[in-house]
Amino acid sequence: MIKNNGFKILIFLFFVLFISCEKEKKETTDDIYNTWEVVDFMSIESMLYSKNNNYNPVIEFKNDGSFSLKLDANNCFGSFEITGENNLKIGAAGCTKICCDSDFSNKFVEMLSQVESYSFEDNQLKLNVPE
Repeated sequence: MIKNNGFKILIFLFFVLFISCEKEKKETTDDIYNTWEVVDFMSIESMLYSKNNNYNPVIEFKNDGSFSLKLDANNCFGSFEITGENNLKIGAAGCTKICCDSDFSNKFVEMLSQVESYSFEDNQLKLNVPE
């Protein structure tokens, strides 16, 4: 019975040691292949584009060169290509036409094909449109 308890203690200590030695997860990312919430536009005119119920569209860039986009009511799909260091070309999005996406969502879809580059800042992906 003493040997059995010693074995249990040894397993417990090994488990605690294993858990305590795990590396901390990296909290930042610099990989475009991920799911991103579209929070805002960085322009003066951005206030003109209202959201429905403060909903933020979600875009996912996939490793196979495709993207999917979830708007307020509709879904969009398309392709993209990384053409150089931080250079990005996004093809026109094909979207369902169920109903009533917000002005914000519609403007985002419209701007996607104008994106020329991307950058990361504070764990956020920024899609850059000229001017």
